[in-house]
Amino acid sequence: MQHKAQKYLDWVLVLVMNFMWATQVPVIKLIGERLGAVAIAFVPMIVSTLMFLPALWREARKKKTRRPWRWGDVRHFLVAGLFGYFFLQFAYTLGSQRTLAANAGVITLTIPVFVAVAGSFLLQEKLNAARVAGFILALMGVLMTSISDLKGSDFRHSSYVAGNIIFLMACAGCGFYNAYCKLLVTKGYSELEILVYTSVVGSLASVPLFLWVEPFDFWAFAHADRIAIWGILELSFIVYGVSMLLFFYVLKRMDVTQAILGNYLLPFFIALLAVVLLKESITLPMILGGTLILLSTLMVSVYEGDILAWGQQKRIAWKTWRRQQE
Repeated sequence: MQHKAQKYLDWVLVLVMNFMWATQVPVIKLIGERLGAVAIAFVPMIVSTLMFLPALWREARKKKTRRPWRWGDVRHFLVAGLFGYFFLQFAYTLGSQRTLAANAGVITLTIPVFVAVAGSFLLQEKLNAARVAGFILALMGVLMTSISDLKGSDFRHSSYVAGNIIFLMACAGCGFYNAYCKLLVTKGYSELEILVYTSVVGSLASVPLFLWVEPFDFWAFAHADRIAIWGILELSFIVYGVSMLLFFYVLKRMDVTQAILGNYLLPFFIALLAVVLLKESITLPMILGGTLILLSTLMVSVYEGDILAWGQQKRIAWKTWRRQQE
């Protein structure tokens, strides 16, 4: 019963962290006219690093045994920070500027696929029948909740090709980063270590962008209006911080392929936020699509073992019946 209760808790945490990630879209829309694209992408990362550094320092002090750092440790965080965290944020920003929001919404659906591919190479995770069924069910649900994106998308005009490719690369970077973080979890690094050290690498890599691409004026930012300040703080603490800690915590017990299936909830949660914040209307396809996605995540997160065991029993019964007939 405790094992099943933990699975339910992990499922709830998957829902919570995806809701946190969904808040990124309306917040970026609110502060988009107040700050540059590079600032929106990387200032929250830098602020988040500064926020959680004290917590990591306290965690390190509480540990009775400290293992010495080796080049392998540094290499892991350099790879995750540069090729994952920094690259996906930079490509996400560039791609968003060069394509339609509807195109980006459709391309985002590839993230769980990239995670599954990266997981198979880095972690030897396999797509079993329950996960395939869960992906199909979730995809059906997300298509129902993304009707507006599908109608508004435009993949025919050449003016959006570069943006589409860059945004697709950002999704691939996201898939790699998520799978690599699962690898770091299996190697025994704590949630705070993964969050802070990858953020430090990503933050340092972003410095040249603030010097030459989009010069950052600290005093202008410090005197910006409250919406910009609160938006950056929300992105720093919730989107870049707490949600990622929850993700790493869940990865201790879940395969990354299972956990990332919850990404298909993002269009549903974004639509719900639009209903609450922008007074948009909720539709029947949105409700039905959200229900299908919730069922798919529940099936893969909590009942995967039961479904696979049931399928195995049915296969054994079928083979037994065939032998009796022969």
